[in-house]
Amino acid sequence: MTVPRLTAYSSGTLFAEGSAIGESDPTISSITLGAYKYGFIVQLSRELIEDNGVDILGFLAPEVGTGLGYSVNTALTTGSGSSQPNGIVTAAGTGVTGGTGVSGVFTADNLIDLYYSLDGAARMLPGTGWMCNGASIGAMRKLKDTAGNYVFQPSLSADQRDLVLGRPVFENPSMASTGTAVKSVLAGHFPSYFVRSVGGIRLDRSDDYAFTNDLVTFRATCRVDGNLPVQGHISAFRGATS
Repeated sequence: MTVPRLTAYSSGTLFAEGSAIGESDPTISSITLGAYKYGFIVQLSRELIEDNGVDILGFLAPEVGTGLGYSVNTALTTGSGSSQPNGIVTAAGTGVTGGTGVSGVFTADNLIDLYYSLDGAARMLPGTGWMCNGASIGAMRKLKDTAGNYVFQPSLSADQRDLVLGRPVFENPSMASTGTAVKSVLAGHFPSYFVRSVGGIRLDRSDDYAFTNDLVTFRATCRVDGNLPVQGHISAFRGATS
């Protein structure tokens, strides 16, 4: 799947009355999304399926979804882009680098600078927010401004997200914790990251694959790819190298 990407805007120019208006075309390139396959097999004895007192197949179904979900999420978060998806962390540009001597920890000022390192148009789009893991969210909750006020605004409703600088916080367990030379926080318009999913999650069953051992084999697969067409829409905080 080919996805167009805009690398330069058209430019408006002042023209005198009655003069010819010149051409200014945007510069467009593209990214290509493939479909990398992730999966695993699970084998259960026929005795376990038939004799167990619980619905073992009902237990297996969410387990398959969880196992594939974590693997695919990790790929779409930190994938290298070489023979695997280009993860959102890998694709994001470094908007802010932290101070030295603090082991990659961010400050409230770092988060402000990170937010305003985004393309101005991206900051106005719905879906713009923060992404980090639980440990980093805990660190965010402790940050205060110069007046001693917490910059983190906990949600007062279960169906709403916590806010930082008025923008929602999305927890992603595949994000790295703060550390030197590590991208630990993303700010940006996350719908700008394109994910291609082919066919969704498949769960297939074979009673013949391990026939001689009387095992029932379940195969779970999922085909996905991801990339960021417009890098300026997502920026990362990176801890200093020392």
